[in-house]
Amino acid sequence: MSVRHYVLLATDGFIELPTSPNLPPVETERRKVYVFGFVGGLYMVNNKVVNEDLNWTNPSNFQKFKELIGTATIPSPMVWGKTGDMVYITLINLGMPTAGIMDTHTVHMHGAHVATQLDGFPETSFGVPMWMDFDEKPPVATYLFDTEHPGTYMYHCHVEASEHVQMGMYGGLIVYPSMESLAAAGITKLPECGWFYKGKLQDHISKTATNKNFAYNDIRSYFDKEYVMLLSDIDTRWHDSVETGGDFNPVDFRPDFWLVNGRAFPDTLLPHPLTSMSQGDKNVSRLNYESYVHVKTGEMFLLRMINMGYQVVPWHIHGWHFTVVGKDAEPSPFLKIAQKLDLHGHEGLERGFTATIGSGETFDLLIDAEDKRAEYRNYIVNGQDCIASLCKQMRKIDIIDPDAIADIPTQPVNIDNIETVNYLEICHEPSCVNDNFFPQFYPMHNHDDYKVTNNGVYPGGQLTYIQTDAPDEKHFHANK
Repeated sequence: MSVRHYVLLATDGFIELPTSPNLPPVETERRKVYVFGFVGGLYMVNNKVVNEDLNWTNPSNFQKFKELIGTATIPSPMVWGKTGDMVYITLINLGMPTAGIMDTHTVHMHGAHVATQLDGFPETSFGVPMWMDFDEKPPVATYLFDTEHPGTYMYHCHVEASEHVQMGMYGGLIVYPSMESLAAAGITKLPECGWFYKGKLQDHISKTATNKNFAYNDIRSYFDKEYVMLLSDIDTRWHDSVETGGDFNPVDFRPDFWLVNGRAFPDTLLPHPLTSMSQGDKNVSRLNYESYVHVKTGEMFLLRMINMGYQVVPWHIHGWHFTVVGKDAEPSPFLKIAQKLDLHGHEGLERGFTATIGSGETFDLLIDAEDKRAEYRNYIVNGQDCIASLCKQMRKIDIIDPDAIADIPTQPVNIDNIETVNYLEICHEPSCVNDNFFPQFYPMHNHDDYKVTNNGVYPGGQLTYIQTDAPDEKHFHANK
């Protein structure tokens, strides 16, 4: 068990949203939008200070806190722990000076089982008042989250939630299984040997995997990589009204921007500004909000879907069928059913290609990046069933209109010198080192397709890509 202590500071700020689908270095107009949010992050782990700048009891930090006023972005810092941890969140209210708003604020841990006094619903608990005198210690409140159940949660301010959530006061909250909770489910790790389930070696699980490679206390919830997809929507008229002291009526809500981790396409393809470049202590380092999914063929990856928006999102993934391993921080009941029936792989589990995610819901979607060359490569390069190869068809299209064939930026996107791949590259014979079948690109997006726009400009909004590269060398040659 660990004790993880976060410090969050409520304040305001601005974000900039793209108004065209152009990637840098092409200049594009951007829409500046006023927002609320939390700043700060992890302060202490097991009484060991991680970031002394977040010590609100130290007067020498007061000026540093003051300088954080007006720096809020969307989303707020990620909070995470493992089963059995005590997660504390100390809230400081810096105020919203741009709009002259002096509201109280709270932290509501959405989906957590906590006492009324800790729930963050001000009508039945309390709010934290604004820090007025920076020569004195701030008024604070510290919330406790007892991490009983692994899964994907969220947190947000619940003061005047209709407005404060729309303005951006929310972030991801993740709970992992612990080694102890995994062991209780028959999942154990032996040094130098690897992972075992009920005494049987699990060859597909990396020896370097930790408890943070499982979504739940279930062997089928293992993943190699994970991505948080926090979805939200913005009506800029509402934000403008809050900034200028207007009287926008929430029943007139009509969003014009749709966000993934606080950004709209094409920004969703770029490295996220909140991602720490420091590798640091693995017990201290946190999840990130990268929305460009980049995996190798053969890897299992988990999408932690969170809907903080006010509209239902039909989240559609091209190219793959996902397995629903959890919803609202509860493991899928099909996991236990499949286990009792002694089914293997994805048999008996809930599968799909579109997840309908309501406001306040979370889904854990597991995807196996299968090697698809056997199914598709022969037709694309050679042709089959008396149909000319796709390469031949594309060459004819290229002569008629070369702009009809996409150039796609590779990941990570290097802003100074964007590298691209063209679908015609797959038509060249591969060497034993490089297979031009890779990389493959699979969009995933809101299937209310008018929401894949930025104020009506397509493409934009809730759209990003999954890039799959060639498998590791061992797997690569086994499947050639």
